Amino acid sequence: MEDPEDKFRVKLAAWLGITFDELEEYGEDVEANHEEKGSGDYAYFIQFSESTSREILDKMDRIDRKRTVYFNLEELDEME
Repeated sequence: MEDPEDKFRVKLAAWLGITFDELEEYGEDVEANHEEKGSGDYAYFIQFSESTSREILDKMDRIDRKRTVYFNLEELDEME
């Protein structure tokens, strides 16, 4: 049986438009968003390492200049 964490990260990678391997290599852990400004509409975020290539970053629509994508879990449900 697949690990629930792996299932979540497979779905997240698909939603981001990158492969699972790209997510595993460059994506950090998903964290709860406690920010008050700008990104407050989103409950979670994932940040990508500085070594992430421009080619991979360009695949993700919502990534900001700090290599961060903010999202809500409900958005991933659209992948089913």
